[in-house]
Amino acid sequence: MSMKHFSRLALLGGMMVAVGGSWVATTPSAHAVGTPLAPPAVYGQGVWQGKGTAVVRVLDRLDAHVEMISVPTGTTAHYKSLDISAGRCLERPKTLSPDAAGWLELHDTHPDGATFKGWMLAAEPGLGVFESAVYDVRMVRCEGADVAPMAPPLPTPAVPVLTPSAGDQSAPTGDGTGNGESHAASGSGARPAGDAAPASPESGGEY
Repeated sequence: MSMKHFSRLALLGGMMVAVGGSWVATTPSAHAVGTPLAPPAVYGQGVWQGKGTAVVRVLDRLDAHVEMISVPTGTTAHYKSLDISAGRCLERPKTLSPDAAGWLELHDTHPDGATFKGWMLAAEPGLGVFESAVYDVRMVRCEGADVAPMAPPLPTPAVPVLTPSAGDQSAPTGDGTGNGESHAASGSGARPAGDAAPASPESGGEY
């Protein structure tokens, strides 16, 4: 086979090196090149942002009328015979799943009317229920200016440091002395000392 054919093989299948008078094909190791990026900055699950107004939805079961009512915190709104007081309104910061929580006091002024005092959550209405035969009240959202508690500044995640794995280390091609006999022995079927077999899934390894 001519040297021209060897050159084509070197380009298509890897590199060809002369060892002990014979041509041996070697495959260059591939190295991924990239720039590490920091993970996105997110708030913890326990972070809430205070807002100045609570928005509730009131359903009158008697005539099926639905009303959206905005109640500034620290004040009381009125809808028919229902008094609605908002103590606080909290919402999730932008990086978390949307939710709103309002500390509400509800009172139906009808004789023996229902009352409620506690938290109502927009995403989980079943946790705070106004047990009234006349009105159904649901927390919708918070709006208005930011008030205490204030969400802290977003943390700045660190950029990860990439370290080369064991699979990125290239195997030695010889003993470094230029002795052709050593290379010829490695090509006779014996595994080179530095070319260890990859670990199987049962025995560990890096994936």
